[in-house]
Amino acid sequence: MDGNAFATTVFVAFNVLSITGAVVCARRSYTRHRRPARALMAGIGGLFIVPLALVVCVALARPQGTSRSF
Repeated sequence: MDGNAFATTVFVAFNVLSITGAVVCARRSYTRHRRPARALMAGIGGLFIVPLALVVCVALARPQGTSRSF
């Protein structure tokens, strides 16, 4: 697998997970509250779950310097 195929796969997987998070959040919100506007807002919020998790994982995985100066 070359670099372009890997980048495309990661991009597609990222988008699929984001859309899945939005659908799950919207369905749960609508089932619980029966308000379409609230379900829409929950779906929009669900789009940000995967990017937030990715940012946290990248921040935790970045290399730490050996010497810290304060």
